[in-house]
Amino acid sequence: MFNYIYGEIADKDAQTVTLDVNGIGFCLNASAYTVAACNIGTRQKLYTFMQVKEDDICLFGFATVEERNMFLLLTSVSGVGPKVAIGVLSGMDCNNLAAAIFSGDTCTLTKVKGLGKKTAERIVLELREKVVVDSVYIGAGQQSFDFATEKTDELSPDAQKAVAILCSLGKTPSDAEKLVKAVVKLGATSTEEIVNMSFRM
Repeated sequence: MFNYIYGEIADKDAQTVTLDVNGIGFCLNASAYTVAACNIGTRQKLYTFMQVKEDDICLFGFATVEERNMFLLLTSVSGVGPKVAIGVLSGMDCNNLAAAIFSGDTCTLTKVKGLGKKTAERIVLELREKVVVDSVYIGAGQQSFDFATEKTDELSPDAQKAVAILCSLGKTPSDAEKLVKAVVKLGATSTEEIVNMSFRM
């Protein structure tokens, strides 16, 4: 499998990007976010996934490693193929998608075109823990977690993980820690409870 392809953006439309590499044009299926990040005439690296079927070979391109990681997680769910996963990534950025999955927000997920309630529920069920463990959140998710754990030794492991998640979603470490401590005082104990209650405050 190709890890990435680097070349000039020769063409693009709503669903694909064409990379010119030494005169060979690679057509990659891509999310709306990746398409928007590609400017015709510029040179760019796109991370890739190749789907091989009996009658077809498809390349999928991603502007970031995080987007490809989320794509791979989505396609690991029963009933979610590459095209559905690309559709989901076109409807939500990785941060918001990961937050919706972790918090069990199927209502937000079903707002994505083509994603039904049952599929959204399967995504939440199968990926809720993985979006945290695999550090899918965009930005320095793991670095934020390391920094948070250094500063929050008095918090439980679940609370420390909640701080890391809030940091990856844009909170400063100090604000995230204050929010988590306030939620813990209200009785939240698990990471899921802490994050969910934090969203409501």
